[in-house]
Amino acid sequence: MYKLCFKRLFDVILALIGCMFFAPFFLLFSFLIWEEDRGYVFYRQIRMGKGAKKFQMIKFRSMTIDSKEIPTFDLKKKDLRVRVTKTGKFLRSCAMDELPQVINILKGDMSFVGPRPLMPCEASLLKDQQGFLERSKVMPGLTGLAQITIDKYISNDEKLKYDLKYIKEQTFLGDVILIARSIGITIFRKWEMQWQDESCKDAAV
Repeated sequence: MYKLCFKRLFDVILALIGCMFFAPFFLLFSFLIWEEDRGYVFYRQIRMGKGAKKFQMIKFRSMTIDSKEIPTFDLKKKDLRVRVTKTGKFLRSCAMDELPQVINILKGDMSFVGPRPLMPCEASLLKDQQGFLERSKVMPGLTGLAQITIDKYISNDEKLKYDLKYIKEQTFLGDVILIARSIGITIFRKWEMQWQDESCKDAAV
């Protein structure tokens, strides 16, 4: 009942509250990103949504301006570290670069909790995996069971197992717990900060 009727309402209410609460941080981060190199504030990336529908996921830019057109797999780890801005390093450490995705949630592209939206190239690699079709039938999330349970750089094949477990067992209380845990990780800046190459990922993520 929750996932069919009330999950979307919960997302909208929470997103509106989040917009009001985080408005000062939104303005502050926007200014810091712009002030550092006078570049664009937001980065948009094509992701796969519910029903394999593509949408533009919005993030705060965390890398240098010239990184946009350079795929991560063409960069060495040292180069990747250099391309992360000072503001971007902080934003990534507490996942605040994801904050603009409340706009995606209000638009109906995403939910607060669900499997993370895949890039088209990632989806193409997983499309033949058992359970992928089921995964694509739900709204992708800002956070999810896989994101707070396992290592960030675990393969998408392994993350798929956690995504399917969440889809099967999702409840209102479960979503609240996952959101609360995500907030705790953000406050204490525990989101992983390993700059590793990831196949097919754009550098300006």
